[in-house]
Amino acid sequence: MAIKLQPIVEIVWVASFVVQLALCGILVIFGHFRRLPFFTLYVCLNLCQALFLYFIYQHYGDRSQVAYVAGWWSEAITLLARLFATIEILHLVLISYRGIWGLAWRLLAATSVVVLLFVSVGSWGNARQALIRADRGYHLIFAVALILCLAMIRYYFIHVDNAYKVLLVGFCFYSCVKILLNTVLYNFLNHLDSPYATVWQILAVSPYLIVLLFWGAALLHPLPTMREQQAVLPASIYGRISPEINLQLQAINKQLMNFWRIEGP
Repeated sequence: MAIKLQPIVEIVWVASFVVQLALCGILVIFGHFRRLPFFTLYVCLNLCQALFLYFIYQHYGDRSQVAYVAGWWSEAITLLARLFATIEILHLVLISYRGIWGLAWRLLAATSVVVLLFVSVGSWGNARQALIRADRGYHLIFAVALILCLAMIRYYFIHVDNAYKVLLVGFCFYSCVKILLNTVLYNFLNHLDSPYATVWQILAVSPYLIVLLFWGAALLHPLPTMREQQAVLPASIYGRISPEINLQLQAINKQLMNFWRIEGP
């Protein structure tokens, strides 16, 4: 059974594919792949996933068991790539604060273990249920972890260059949308019968297309050179509270380095 997509869905799919292809070109032409190898791998894997699923749908149909399994397992691969891409960006942002970075990656690792345990216990012997639970749990914890990291960066006035900020916010936004789709709208849309596939395809692809456009615009500019992170405040306020903020941030960083037994320069 061949897939029969509605024209609006085909437009969104083609637009997403073209923008992903353009983003891959930007990463290569501007040399960003050297600084962001895992992010580049993530974008390339998403591009390959789109082609892979298109051919699967053409041969087996979008409602077949083969399409279901292929879709979920290919999604699991891209989710893993997204995790490494996010860790890569956070490392670039927090590279000057090794203690805080030690806390960040340990939190991400711990939450990943929690998701795996939750999936294993709640879906033992049911591969389909395990994939659905893993996707929902991943996006939930992923979004929470990113929001906490962004809140910490903002609270301590850690300077984040615009390109990295857009990448992190894009990941966070997409995960929040996926949580909404998987937990709130899934059961509702599943009862719409024939319109369900069209509505779901549009809602699933459109947010990622928006994120891709913002990523492409941000990456059209050179990435910042590797430098020490600095706090950014208006000049009138910065001169008054900058020493206190810097001392507080350095104290936290030093305590975390001692706790994780990280040797500093």
